Amino acid sequence: MKKITIRDVAKLAGVSVSSVSHVFNDYEDISEDTKKRVQEAAKQLGYIPNSAARSLSSKQMKTVALILNDINAIARGVAMPLEIISGVSEYLDDTKYEFVFYSTNLKKQNEKTLKQFCSEHNISGVIIQGLRTTDPYYEELKQFDLPVVAIDLYIDNTEIGMVSIDNEKASFEMTKALLNKGFQNILFMNGDPRATVSLEREAGYKEAVKEPHVVFADYSEQRAFEMILKLFKINELEKYDAIFAASDLMAIGCLKALKELELIDQIALVGFDDITLASYTTPTLTTVRQDIFKIAKAAAENLIEHIETGQAKHSFVDFELIERQSAKIF
Repeated sequence: MKKITIRDVAKLAGVSVSSVSHVFNDYEDISEDTKKRVQEAAKQLGYIPNSAARSLSSKQMKTVALILNDINAIARGVAMPLEIISGVSEYLDDTKYEFVFYSTNLKKQNEKTLKQFCSEHNISGVIIQGLRTTDPYYEELKQFDLPVVAIDLYIDNTEIGMVSIDNEKASFEMTKALLNKGFQNILFMNGDPRATVSLEREAGYKEAVKEPHVVFADYSEQRAFEMILKLFKINELEKYDAIFAASDLMAIGCLKALKELELIDQIALVGFDDITLASYTTPTLTTVRQDIFKIAKAAAENLIEHIETGQAKHSFVDFELIERQSAKIF
């Protein structure tokens, strides 16, 4: 049986091949009469447009890419990448846009620019998360003309959208809650100083305290564990009556160390993110809850609006302070 091609449709409809292509790719320069003739010819012949070929059209521009940085470095037990993927996918399911997911890292970023990557994959818009301020993509985004929405990442470019919670405000409110409960010497354990989210959370803490004390554990449970043991060994840990970790994963590392040192009942501990494990630790973890699924859906919604209107948007999603056993804050 002969395969029906776009030329057969063009011949039956009495139009050019390019006109048929324009109809199937939603070009605006095609008359209603031509559209009707092409669609009727395609239906009569049983012709189904090749979606792969259609996606190659520069006019089509209907593919949204979610790009997560260093996904392999994220520890097990942290569901954030899956929640981001699920949130973006659920929103895009009800749109005309295709959804693709890619992971990147420093090696890939050095090999190919983000612009080259998007061009090669016919990407019409990007949602990106996890970049550090020293990453090549971060620098490139400062002058970028494709619609982009960053999650938890501030870019000095008004054409780049952003969705997150107000990290600085959330950190400030958690620190004030500890102070109001009588904890006066609060150690802030930050993650990666190259991440904008780290800078924001640290800024909120510093705004609330008179004498800030900050250490870094790279968002690593193991490094947080080792940091607490080190502070204990050099007699620094005894200065603090509370620890505020900038991620739940680091808070869990602190918790393990405090339990090993038999200090878990003497030092209050709070985290940030409210990952699934936070409610299963012993003691359970007081933390800042951010709804990653909701943030991801908002990022997808903002990106589609950006693609269709050309307007970038900055959005904050609500956060919540969650009190559990590791620290009383209310």
